[in-house]
Amino acid sequence: MKNQSTLTPTMPEQNTQAVPDLSIVLVCWNNKAYLEPCLESLYHSELSSSFDVVVVDNGSTDGSQTMLAEKYPNILVIQNHHNVGLGKASNQGIEVTQGRYILLLNNDTLVNGPSFDAMVDYLDSNPQVGAVGGKLINPDGTVQSCYNNFPSLIEEFLIATQLGELLWTGYPANITDTKMRSVDWMGSACLMIRRTALDQVGLLDEEYFIYGDEADIQYRLKKAGWQMVYLPQATTIHYGGRSMNRWSRRKMVYRGHMLFYKKNYGGFWTVILRLMMAMLSLIKLLIWGTAYLIPEWRNRAQKELRSNADVVRLCWNLA
Repeated sequence: MKNQSTLTPTMPEQNTQAVPDLSIVLVCWNNKAYLEPCLESLYHSELSSSFDVVVVDNGSTDGSQTMLAEKYPNILVIQNHHNVGLGKASNQGIEVTQGRYILLLNNDTLVNGPSFDAMVDYLDSNPQVGAVGGKLINPDGTVQSCYNNFPSLIEEFLIATQLGELLWTGYPANITDTKMRSVDWMGSACLMIRRTALDQVGLLDEEYFIYGDEADIQYRLKKAGWQMVYLPQATTIHYGGRSMNRWSRRKMVYRGHMLFYKKNYGGFWTVILRLMMAMLSLIKLLIWGTAYLIPEWRNRAQKELRSNADVVRLCWNLA
């Protein structure tokens, strides 16, 4: 672990105080190519709110630690020997911070200070709000997920069959809303949470390795009476999906959904979800097994067969 307080000469001076407005927590795993420009955008973002930064490295082997030591010696780095997962690593970062607000920030983002200041100002002015998030923008200027409803079986069916994407752009996430509103949950690519709200409901559930933990924490916040608010004027560029491919991600996403059901909806609905996911994945196995016989589809079919077989095993084995 490294904790140095001297800034490099090329970086703007931070406004320091006993308790900063904002503690920014980033988790890194072999993503140096994105982490470095993310930090550069942060330290040159004209952020007025006082802040500190913690990077939790999950055993990167791409030179991330050397880059941090050389260019950002002011940043507190927590070094894990292996990938402990996003939820646990985020908690490690949160636990060593003192800021009034916690900003969970993906390392594959480019940020701007006025957006963060707007989020801080909104939380200052609205004590009933437990978390705020903003608009995530692709590098090409198109809009990503804004917010989501808490999961339902109908939604899970529409996602798994991809029927939802045919009916609504960006399903299940809302990507077109331009109005500030109270919502169920927002992604943790850039999510600011009130520390006192976290103190009340507890930290992220570390059983979620990745995916599902942000919906779970906001479900707990909402049950405790806190509001989650989407601020469209707060924008962040988010590259997204840089840690794993779509076929590896499918199993982890479904695992997160099943854990969310198990924890928050009870055993009966969890069993129904697992049966539905298993049956849909078996149908996909039949479809892609046929596609494998077509030479030009073989490479894609191999990946789909492996991915859907993983989901079937997950549905059977997840405790």
